[in-house]
Amino acid sequence: VEFLVDEEQNFFFLEMNTRLQVEHPITELVSGNVDLVRGMFEVAAGRGVPEEYLALLDGDDDGAIVKHSGHAIEARIYAEDPLRGFLPSTGPLLQYIEPETDEESDNIIRVDSGVVCGTPITPYYDPMISKLCAFSPRGRDEAIDVLSDALDRYVIEGVGHNAPFVTDVLRHPAFQEGATPTNYIPTHYPDGFSGVALTAEEREELAGIAAAVGGWRMALLDQPPLPDATVLDEEDGDEIIVCLGGMFGEAFVVGSPSPESTTITVQPWSDSD
Repeated sequence: VEFLVDEEQNFFFLEMNTRLQVEHPITELVSGNVDLVRGMFEVAAGRGVPEEYLALLDGDDDGAIVKHSGHAIEARIYAEDPLRGFLPSTGPLLQYIEPETDEESDNIIRVDSGVVCGTPITPYYDPMISKLCAFSPRGRDEAIDVLSDALDRYVIEGVGHNAPFVTDVLRHPAFQEGATPTNYIPTHYPDGFSGVALTAEEREELAGIAAAVGGWRMALLDQPPLPDATVLDEEDGDEIIVCLGGMFGEAFVVGSPSPESTTITVQPWSDSD
């Protein structure tokens, strides 16, 4: 059953679908991983709701409420390119690695998908790649962090997809505060999506990583270019210049680590001597 809710918490009936919803993993995660699909088959076979599901209810038969705890959030990962106005993208998945749950954590990452590396995304069907879900027993803020981390570890190559856009939405203060009206995208992306907006600290970290990776590539593979950063040697060998986004991108000066330390220094080119 779906409702619209106004700012005064008044509920207005929208529709009822007598089928399993795309968002059913959310219900399953917050209710203790109840398998709704199994329950539907049991009911359809005439055996009724499984007894272990009934044990999860609060209240009597007339006012039973399924117990729930924590917070879950789901992102639909589509082969739709947000850099091209969310146009569908087709082709084979050249690399595909799904994020996994940290076994030492009580947070949960769940990926419902039907693809593997090599699966073609065609123009004939819905381009949804997966439903990526995150659960935290400690509430919405941490569930957002868990989903953000999962998106960072999700490898999808070969087609354009909306994972970077979802990442950017999760980072936005308005989304984190729950301000998500139906005009959210035109309000916060009036000129479209141009990539995840990194903080100054994140750009410096990226420059440091690019310098390290670029150094290894130069030493081992005779200086092949990095796809999204240009690494230039300084004459004295103590510092290198990293240009994020290519030769004319934002420049950083990265100091080489000393033999006694793995720490490197990074500063914007404009701040250097």
